[in-house]
Amino acid sequence: MEQQNQIPSLAELALQYGTINNEQFAYIHGLSAPNAKQDNKIGFDHLLLHHGIATGYQVGLLKLIQEYLIIRKRGEAFGKIAIEKGFAAPEDVIKALEHQKKEFKRAKIKRLIGDILVESRVLTIKQKNVVLNEQISLNIQAEKIFVLDESDQTGSDEDRFIENGIPLSTYEKQFLKIKGLDQKFAQRIIEKGFSSKRQVKIVQKVQEEAFEKAHTIRILADIMIEFKYLTTDQKNRVIKEQDRIEKNGGGLTIPGVHVRICKDQMVATIHISKDLADVRLADIKQALDSMGIQYGIYPDAVLQCNLDLGNDSFVAANQGFSLENLEHATPVYHFDSDKKEVKVKKGAPLAEVHFGGDAYFGKDLFGNRVEHLNGKTLRFRCASGARLSRDDTKALADKTGIPSLSIERKLYVHSLINILEDADLKYGPIESYANLTVSGVLTGAYPVTAGQINAREIRGASIDALGCVRSHIGITDAVIRTQGDVHARYLHHCRIEAFGNVYIENEIIDCQILCSGKIDSGHCRVISSILYAKKGIELAGAGSNRTKACILGAGSEHHLLEKVRQIDFEIKKITQPLDELQEKRDEKDRYAKKLFRKMIELKIFHDRAKNKKQKLANEFKSRKKAFTKKELKNLVALISNFDNKMTSSISSLKILNEKKKECEREKKIIKIKIETLSPKINTAVSGLQMDKFLFVEWTRQQENIPQIKINHKLFPGTILKGIFSSLKIEKDVNNFLAVERHPSTADGQMVIQKF
Repeated sequence: MEQQNQIPSLAELALQYGTINNEQFAYIHGLSAPNAKQDNKIGFDHLLLHHGIATGYQVGLLKLIQEYLIIRKRGEAFGKIAIEKGFAAPEDVIKALEHQKKEFKRAKIKRLIGDILVESRVLTIKQKNVVLNEQISLNIQAEKIFVLDESDQTGSDEDRFIENGIPLSTYEKQFLKIKGLDQKFAQRIIEKGFSSKRQVKIVQKVQEEAFEKAHTIRILADIMIEFKYLTTDQKNRVIKEQDRIEKNGGGLTIPGVHVRICKDQMVATIHISKDLADVRLADIKQALDSMGIQYGIYPDAVLQCNLDLGNDSFVAANQGFSLENLEHATPVYHFDSDKKEVKVKKGAPLAEVHFGGDAYFGKDLFGNRVEHLNGKTLRFRCASGARLSRDDTKALADKTGIPSLSIERKLYVHSLINILEDADLKYGPIESYANLTVSGVLTGAYPVTAGQINAREIRGASIDALGCVRSHIGITDAVIRTQGDVHARYLHHCRIEAFGNVYIENEIIDCQILCSGKIDSGHCRVISSILYAKKGIELAGAGSNRTKACILGAGSEHHLLEKVRQIDFEIKKITQPLDELQEKRDEKDRYAKKLFRKMIELKIFHDRAKNKKQKLANEFKSRKKAFTKKELKNLVALISNFDNKMTSSISSLKILNEKKKECEREKKIIKIKIETLSPKINTAVSGLQMDKFLFVEWTRQQENIPQIKINHKLFPGTILKGIFSSLKIEKDVNNFLAVERHPSTADGQMVIQKF
């Protein structure tokens, strides 16, 4: 049958997935052909391993693919027979084959199509056996496919490959390629005497475990440096010989820049070696490109800002919920989208979703088609004052007040609170998530979490707000985080983090402002402050001759990254109890294994002592008359000594066994605690991860405007920053607009234009 020619050999699969090159492919076939004529054919797996062209893990992965192809072909033949006999419809067989493919892709499980059809009640077991009986001859031929005869190979290498649709992910292909290069790297460092074979084997095991368990591709050279088996200078010398360093943008990987991809291929994280001084945006993009990542990559401004802040680990691409998910999850809101203060009554509907299907298809980081649920978790998220209906299709008001939707898609209902005095220690705590109007001074007596805030003056307060924060006089010594705008006459000694715009009338002194909107304060003077605004800055002037210089940054993502940092810190705080328990469990596990190893050693020692005693006893019996009294006495003493050692060993074994059992009991108690805590912690972490994703997706849709307008005077020493560049002012400058030329590329430059 032609079935045989449709399954690639291991050598062909190795070439197809980048494990070997064309020269190695021809070499392997050259070695295999003479042996075939002698009826003593050596398998391609043996040749690949024997000649050091591929590792055991690579060959195992290729065999797994080949076995899947054989089972797939058997399944197609099985389905054809089942259709011909009228046991199944064509769509049933197609559905079963797709299910088989998904199972293999998800967990590398090779399920037979007959079993799938029986489980889905398309076939009975009797019908399955009838089809299998007719397939016996095909199965016999399929078993012979593993080693193909050279005479059957015709045409070019590409012609012999088929569009088999093997669900091997991009990072699995990349791992095979990097492993092939690392094999050569390992040979070179051994030849040069930089490392031993034993050290290389240890590091290769670590590399394979990182891929198999954590789905992380790590470069062999970097692990060897981490283990101090190799120096950076030695690594660079060998890598240059291998031509693995980036040349003209075409390198395979950037030394010291690692891309780690999560198991579901939805999130890619960049990790930069701490000893790497200068990493450029081009290096990050090259590393992502070398992994084949095409979708979900964060904007250049976000990546560049991570580098500017010195972050050595950050998310660079995320398709975790995907923009398609957001689009499929858009509900209908029953309140004013312009955020006008219109009240709703308790029980009133706030939003609802009409089902448009159970699932839809999106893409992962590599463009592979993946199935999503219909955006249920992102339809709407009820927060303070809102609740879900029983069927999860509607959000209802849980109290009377003014509804609002936050950036992270949480629904709130804010009650109205009017305070006709100072909101201080005497007044007491204020209800959370209310729209506040304070006739007097809002002080820092208690932290404030609110919707909108309108106060005469704000002093020393710590505020988290969802709407605008307004002060009719000014704000002093305050920390304000808001999703709205900030309005005040002056800011003194404050830290402001705002998703909206910042409007200050007169002056900003000794403040730090991070905002995703614009600092729109054309009549305001700034002294001794750091200001970053995504959509640009307009001021009257900045700096003085007697204070420290100001930093004015426009177009960057400092506010977003600060928000991400805060969420990551919150996640770390939430997971700390679980991490501590897991660490204790692992410690107990290590101790139990250590005790077990000691028990084995004692058992071996006991058995050796027993054997030695037996030999001495036999010698004593056989040669009793030949020994002198002194020799007999020494022999008896030796036998007694071995008896004591055996008794001591048994006693020690019992003690160790009790310790091991106690350790196992403690480990079991810790495991129960982990299982109890995990659901609640995982839910909280999942919510925070979703918040982080939605903040990033919101900022993706906002324009970065790297321009700074000064209406009067800018003093020397002031630093102007764009997305990719900065400019230090050396002398007084008046009435100008600073714009970053080429703001979309890494070679941007701040340019001053007079007006």
